[in-house]
Amino acid sequence: MMDSKILMSNNRITILDGFRTLAIISVLLYHYFYRWNDPIYPYFGGDNFHYGFKGVPFFFMISGFVIFYSLENTSDFVSFWKKRFIRLFPSMFIASIITFIFLLIFDYNNIFADSNHFRNLITSFTFLPPNLFDLIFGTKNHFSYLNYSYWSLWPEIQFYFLSSAIYFFDKFNFKRNYIVACFLLLGIFYLANFYNLNQIKYVEKSINLFNLIKHLPFFLAGSLFYMLYKNKNSYKDLFFIVITFILINFSLSMVELIATLIMYSLFFCFIYYPKLIGFLDNKIFINIGISSYFLYLIHEYIGVVWIRNIVTCFYPYSFIAPVLIIILMTIFSVLYTIKVEMKIAKKLNNYLFQKKND
Repeated sequence: MMDSKILMSNNRITILDGFRTLAIISVLLYHYFYRWNDPIYPYFGGDNFHYGFKGVPFFFMISGFVIFYSLENTSDFVSFWKKRFIRLFPSMFIASIITFIFLLIFDYNNIFADSNHFRNLITSFTFLPPNLFDLIFGTKNHFSYLNYSYWSLWPEIQFYFLSSAIYFFDKFNFKRNYIVACFLLLGIFYLANFYNLNQIKYVEKSINLFNLIKHLPFFLAGSLFYMLYKNKNSYKDLFFIVITFILINFSLSMVELIATLIMYSLFFCFIYYPKLIGFLDNKIFINIGISSYFLYLIHEYIGVVWIRNIVTCFYPYSFIAPVLIIILMTIFSVLYTIKVEMKIAKKLNNYLFQKKND
């Protein structure tokens, strides 16, 4: 049997890039064909992608796995956050500026009017949610996301802080402390929901602001899969994985159940039967997966406006417009990642870690 650890290149677990490709394609299809399907020139088959948004929790699971891998290969708390800055900030800065300028010029119908406000461009650089800025400045709905897809970055940042703080506080007992902390937080959250405490104004605001708790089961599951990846015979990790599965499907939603089964099955195949998903470990999937972060940042509002501006050219075959934009956005993101992002990351890495390298 092919060992899953073989599926690595340049310290990357390449099969995870295949997972990222599945996640980003799922989100693209959801946004272009369902969420923003043109009401005048509707795209064929839009309803088939109703649940493509489940690609986002799949990204959360991948992050849970990858961050644990990163923590084990990082010496200290500051170095970890330097790496996160190098990975996240340059592309967020560039994507935000591109989005702002593009919408300013081409959003003729003001589909995304809030994205024309300079304040929302500036706040997007911080990764922080609009409701936090409203709280700070005492305003109500004054700030908004430059691109609503950015919402998922804030839970990611919270997860990075939670996991890195626990890890560097006590590396030796990290696994135990992390699992206890996560289940404690989840216990408090579910109890609050059970007793309707989440309907109290300040509790509701706190949960909406520190919203990692809503998505923590996915991050936790990804982390536990990493532990299982390191020790395939750990029944304890398997037990906790089953618990996260139950928590995610607590609402007894069939859609949630099917989506979670697919995600979990992919991770189990990766760990125990990698040959079954070997098709994901190819150059095209890997390149799209590597560029999926930038593609995620630019795809939604730019893509929707672009599609709306050209869809009449393809009617009655309107579906060609979103398919064409998916291809163009993907190619652009891959080229950006190879030609720009990697070079910026190399320069920043040399600068931020130069003292340790001297």
